[in-house]
Amino acid sequence: LAAHEFMPEILELQAVSTFSTPSTWTVNTDRGPTQFVLKGEEDIRRLAGGTLLVTDSHGVGYRMREPRSLDRRSRRLLERFL
Repeated sequence: LAAHEFMPEILELQAVSTFSTPSTWTVNTDRGPTQFVLKGEEDIRRLAGGTLLVTDSHGVGYRMREPRSLDRRSRRLLERFL
C-alpha cells in the first residue's frame, strides 16, 4: 500500500535544465532532494484547492500544495511551465 501512496511533495525548485520540454528538474521534496524528467507541460496538472500534480517520465507523481507559497526563485521557474 505504501508504494501506491508514494507522492513526495515539492518544497523547492532548485533548477531546471531547460525551459522547453523534456527538461530535468532538480527539486527538494519532503522526502529529500531528487531529480526527474518532465516530458511535457501537460504533465503538470491543476487539482482542487490550487494544488499542482507534477508527473515525471516514470509516472511518479509529485505534489505541490501551495505553489504561491514557494520561494521566489521556485515560483519563477515554475511559471515558465504554466
